[in-house]
Amino acid sequence: MFKNNREKALLSVTVAALIFMVVAAIGGGWPKAGTTSDNSQVLQQAVFNYYERMPDHLYKIPEAELKGLIDSNNQDIYILDIRDAKDYAQGHIKGAKNIPFKEVGENLNQLPQDKTIIVYCYTGQTGGQTTAALNIAGFKARSLNGGMNNGWLKSGYPVVKD
Repeated sequence: MFKNNREKALLSVTVAALIFMVVAAIGGGWPKAGTTSDNSQVLQQAVFNYYERMPDHLYKIPEAELKGLIDSNNQDIYILDIRDAKDYAQGHIKGAKNIPFKEVGENLNQLPQDKTIIVYCYTGQTGGQTTAALNIAGFKARSLNGGMNNGWLKSGYPVVKD
């Protein structure tokens, strides 16, 4: 996977920087002068908690598994569509609630702490990023494999309009 240790180190630094930015965004902003060690400890604990809470099956949910949960009317999931509102209105997964990606951080209070949040976007990338951020923030979240376009629709599963 990595050609050398430099590539591996660069990836590790990049991932750490991204995690720091997510935690800063969720936590209300960048550290203030003189608080670096406190924020560093908070960041380290958030990252530790993220990996400790990582589900055994990692962070993705296959399309068929989500379809089964929906069909069985499972009440332990909350489906979050982070696509634009206009795309949500044109068709979404049954039971999904819409909070566009750019608005998720300011709407965390709308998300349940007692359910597994299934996040989906268009292709899975933004859903994966949102899932990581939610898990770092203390939620239990999984990302729909392939998102709406490369996962759900490609599998031939239905969408609804409210």
